[in-house]
Amino acid sequence: MNRIARRAGKDLVVAAMFVLLPLAMGAAQAQAPPKYTGAGSCAASNCHGNTKPKADYPKLNENISWLQKEKHAKAYETLTNERLKSGVKPSRIAKALNIAKAEASDRCLTCHAVNVKPELRGPKFDITDGVHCDGCHGPAEKWLEPHAATGWTHEQSVKLGMYDTKSLLLRAEKCVSCHLQIDADMVNAGHPDLLAFELDTFSRELPPHWRDKGTWFGPRAWATGQVISLREAAKQVGDRAKGNASAKLIQDAAAKVRGHGVVVRQVFAVLAPDVQKTLETDLAAVADLAAKGDRAGAGAAAGRLVVSMNQQAPRIAGRELDQATTKRLMVGVSGDSEAAASGLRGAEQVAMGLDRLYAAYSNAPGQKPSKAVSDVLDRLFGLIDDPAKFDPAKFTAGVKAFRQAVD
Repeated sequence: MNRIARRAGKDLVVAAMFVLLPLAMGAAQAQAPPKYTGAGSCAASNCHGNTKPKADYPKLNENISWLQKEKHAKAYETLTNERLKSGVKPSRIAKALNIAKAEASDRCLTCHAVNVKPELRGPKFDITDGVHCDGCHGPAEKWLEPHAATGWTHEQSVKLGMYDTKSLLLRAEKCVSCHLQIDADMVNAGHPDLLAFELDTFSRELPPHWRDKGTWFGPRAWATGQVISLREAAKQVGDRAKGNASAKLIQDAAAKVRGHGVVVRQVFAVLAPDVQKTLETDLAAVADLAAKGDRAGAGAAAGRLVVSMNQQAPRIAGRELDQATTKRLMVGVSGDSEAAASGLRGAEQVAMGLDRLYAAYSNAPGQKPSKAVSDVLDRLFGLIDDPAKFDPAKFTAGVKAFRQAVD
């Protein structure tokens, strides 16, 4: 929110100005953007830095757990580490992008840190903390102290500037803002073109510091995340088609579209059948036109997907799922003959999707996990571990085995 300047009118008498000016100043201060307080503001032992976690949430050790176990906390460090296991050298990427220092560039800090303007940084804010509390929960200046009070609600914090990660749409938006936003020139410069992203899987991999409520929250998160991810993949096709990206990079982006499309079409088949046909048409157009090198055509088809996913995302996020619907989703995804044909991108999304859907299904009341299904899922993930060894035929057989095991 922009700072709003207020001042008394020139025709007011002096006495009125003295009465109104303090009120105006107070209103301006109340509407000033809240500051980002930094991870240090959450690190006290009586806040989220306790070494003895509680049994229930909040456990009050969240800050320690994040720093010790989460890669996001090391995001800034990767900008200065020339000995990364991946072999990527930040200085080499920076040089190719005409950036003096990666750790000082807004281009890099946007995803590798909480890169807010200096005037929005509180006294304990430290850019070298990487992606920390403020990155997901937003500026805490106005809700930091009151949110610890007995009876204080999440909704009250949201009104004071907290980012509402309980909203699946907003959670997905927050994650894809980095995970699916690697520009073509960055890839050309040597930055990894990030592979698979799936909202429910990636959320589960974070150090647990919250509890999503409801037996079927996971499948809903999976479905919502797929729709948003397809939108972002389509945006990337459009951006690369309009820019100077090579044909290969456009085709790589189109492969992401196809990968997410394989599962989104099953989401729509179950939850939004009225738009499934249009989705199929646009997915086919993106793949076909990108393969032919038709930049304008691929970009236009991708643009239609962006509009459609924006329209459908709130609809999917708002659906309440149940056991029968979750099984229909599992059967649909595992029965899609395009799963392996879509390549590694699609196989990754199928494997993660089946894993998360089955986790919710098997842990529902009256159900229990099956070792046979678990073994099949382990084999599926083993088949996508090494891209160079990906075998579509073996993956298809594995998916078929999954479907047989859950029927």
